Amino acid sequence: MADTQWSEAGLEATDPASVSPDSPMLWLGGGLLPRLRWVSPSLLQALGHSLEECKARDFVQRLVHPEDLDRVLEAWRRVIRTGGSSSVEFRAEATQGRLVHLSVELSAVESAADGGGELIGTVRVLVPAARPVFQSPSTTCPLLGETPEEVAQELTRSEREHVELTDTVDGIVWSTDARFRFTFVSKQAERLLGYSTQKWMQEPDFWVKHLHPEDQDWAPAFCMKAAMECRAHEFEYRMIAADGRVVWLRDIVTVISEDGVPRELRGIMVDITEHRRAREYLEHMVSLLRATLESTADGVVVVDQRRRVTAYNRRFLELWRMSDEFRKDWDGEKMLRYALTQVQHPEQFRERVLALRTAPEQESHDTIEMRDGRILERYSRPQRLGDTIIGRVWSYRDVTTERRAQAERERLLHEAEEAIRVRDDFLSIASHELKTPLTPLKLHLQVLRQRAVSGQPFPLQHVEKALAQVARLSGLINDLLDTSRIQAGRLELRHEPVPLQQLTREVLADLRPVSPHHTLEYEEPDETLTIQGDRGRLAQVLVNLLENAIKYSPMGGTIRLTVERYGGQALVSVTDRGIGIPSDQKAHLFERFFRARNAPISGFGGLGLGLYICRDIVEHHGGRIWVESEVGSGSTFRFTLPALEGAADAHALPGP
Repeated sequence: MADTQWSEAGLEATDPASVSPDSPMLWLGGGLLPRLRWVSPSLLQALGHSLEECKARDFVQRLVHPEDLDRVLEAWRRVIRTGGSSSVEFRAEATQGRLVHLSVELSAVESAADGGGELIGTVRVLVPAARPVFQSPSTTCPLLGETPEEVAQELTRSEREHVELTDTVDGIVWSTDARFRFTFVSKQAERLLGYSTQKWMQEPDFWVKHLHPEDQDWAPAFCMKAAMECRAHEFEYRMIAADGRVVWLRDIVTVISEDGVPRELRGIMVDITEHRRAREYLEHMVSLLRATLESTADGVVVVDQRRRVTAYNRRFLELWRMSDEFRKDWDGEKMLRYALTQVQHPEQFRERVLALRTAPEQESHDTIEMRDGRILERYSRPQRLGDTIIGRVWSYRDVTTERRAQAERERLLHEAEEAIRVRDDFLSIASHELKTPLTPLKLHLQVLRQRAVSGQPFPLQHVEKALAQVARLSGLINDLLDTSRIQAGRLELRHEPVPLQQLTREVLADLRPVSPHHTLEYEEPDETLTIQGDRGRLAQVLVNLLENAIKYSPMGGTIRLTVERYGGQALVSVTDRGIGIPSDQKAHLFERFFRARNAPISGFGGLGLGLYICRDIVEHHGGRIWVESEVGSGSTFRFTLPALEGAADAHALPGP
């Protein structure tokens, strides 16, 4: 009985005292092979043995008369195993060869089927009724080898020590009859509950009357049922102390019966109020921690040093898509194997887990990409009990939305920064491009004014050059206006049949005089290709591509224009042998204000709007435009337009 402490201090005195035949003496022992670990001084005196002798492993076998030994062992073992009680009478061999007739009531303190329990024995010396207890001082008592007066004195002393023993027990030792009326209560009752022992024994319903109101129904019913079944029992309940305090008690009860009928109840009440308060506080804290664990948005799992899962919350199961079925017989290894099937990079995941196993004191924070596209943040830190690491806590948080929002913010920031850069580049380019034609135009106009003032004739070349600069300036302004219309969705197109070969020949005829250092080659099919669209805008596309080919071929060379049919599409290609375009720049080539990084402003004019306008015009005609290029090897710009008539060709269109 864990809550009862038996003290041997001060209980081995062997002062001579008289003993009453009805006075109880005690022993405490246990094990299937009987062994005593404590014997009351009165019993020691009755037997004449020392306490150390009684503690010997084979003392019980030596004490009991051989003819009574089997009966004593059977009763002892039955009480140890079942937790009940049993009475047995036997002859004991005292010192000097004396035989003492004893009766012992064996009661279980703690039972165990494997024999690890403990019992208490209440021992009485049997005196034959026909023989007088008190005889003349000159005669001797054949039972104990002493005079009757000495026996009486010893028995009185034994009874007194029995009371002192029960009063030193840290609990209320008690006994009742079968109706729960107290016949004995130790003095600890006054200390624990404040009621006198006389009150306990004088009031027939004392126990039920002073039970806590919530325990007054079930506790007596429970105890009564166990008593009627002659079954030892143990239970916890509350009593109201004299000062109004609520005292929690653990009651350990033994039922004494005869022929299956309960005759007496014996027990000990142990004050467990502080224990209950501590347990209730612990249960409250556990409940609070559990509620906190379940209410957090993070998924948490705790694994001990032996890879066993000791705690988790439902959010953890949700994050990892684990069903309730998965939790059966799971452990850290099973959980790891499952996780490897869910993550994007299983080997990296495994390596991190194994690394933390070899360094249990480390903390960790990383990000996990799941196969379903989610992103989890993982936190891990050791679980400590004092200074000892007893496991590891893993915490997972779904940051998919946050990461996507962050990526979107970064994208928008990048676009804003890029827009600012483009704006600054455009302002720089625009100021340069708009200023470039104004300077020579101003010079030509000044020359013409001087000649007009002096009456000299106007040289035609000055007029033509001035008009060329005006045309260039007009082209820049028109590009800006077209870009604004495209952004607003107001770029207007005419829809009429346009002979494509005729249009390309006219554009080439206008451009040949512009660049005498380049050779313009042209190739077209025999059949006529007709396009439904805006003649002027399509001419604008051709002019822009040819001018770019000329501009980005500063060393001269051949510019090749090809028109051909591919099924229901007309394919137009413009090829040069110029500087080419870096591969990482191709995707941005048709954006507003974009200029390849290998095309410096000082060498190549323009606002970076031509190709942007070309793409919009081509796409509004139902076609597409792209580029094929290598740095240093020139470029080929291609675009397609739906042809009005013609059989489909089996050839596939070339593409980037």
